[in-house]
Amino acid sequence: MFNKKFFYGRLKSRGLSKSKKFYYDNYKNNYLLDFEKINLIKNKNFILEIGFGLGENLIFQSEKYNEDIFIGVDPFINGIANVIYEAKLKNLNNIYLVNSPIQSILDKFKNNFFSKIFILFPDPWMKKKHNKRRLINNLFLKEILKKMKIQSSLIFVTDDKNYFENVINLIIELKVEKSSFHYSLDNRYEIKDTKYFNKASNLKKEIYFLNLDKLKNVT
Repeated sequence: MFNKKFFYGRLKSRGLSKSKKFYYDNYKNNYLLDFEKINLIKNKNFILEIGFGLGENLIFQSEKYNEDIFIGVDPFINGIANVIYEAKLKNLNNIYLVNSPIQSILDKFKNNFFSKIFILFPDPWMKKKHNKRRLINNLFLKEILKKMKIQSSLIFVTDDKNYFENVINLIIELKVEKSSFHYSLDNRYEIKDTKYFNKASNLKKEIYFLNLDKLKNVT
């Protein structure tokens, strides 16, 4: 499927505080995802967040929809530790984490698995020579659609106009090929203000929302 380097950037930005290091060291195994077990669970909505940062939205969604199961995928150690810390303090038992890039583990999930997928403020890699590092490309869209249930949605949010327009163009190209989904540009879902959302707001940058809704299975 994916056959190139998956992750660019730092895996850790700074040392963990003593309390978060304690929770990370002692409770990490309670939250790491067991793929075999998760694929056997039935009659649940599975919600995926890719690149959850410090986990603000992941925690918010898991509290609000405590009957659903939330899976956060991010190789960033500080984010993993922060989610474990918050989830343990709030006694949340519907969050599972994967500390790897999504491209390296996507094929471990069954097809037609996710009811909703969040991709919030992924790194835009603004320099043209780095555009190929962006998470969302043609291959990624094809593969992620296979993992989405019919009538499920992928929610993409960014403050980078070039990235936003690039994703729309990719979707239009796919639409010609498949006609198995449609997209809308409304802010349809309640999303927790994240660090990057607040940063963009403080800089008075426009924030772009895109919903990709799956209508039928894709091959």
